[in-house]
Amino acid sequence: MENDVLTMTVPKEEVKKAEIKAIEIFG
Repeated sequence: MENDVLTMTVPKEEVKKAEIKAIEIFG
């Protein structure tokens, strides 16, 4: 559910950047 809140509050571009960082860290 936290991810849904972030996607709604944070601009899509920032969300994409966060996802890329997450992939780099966890991937």
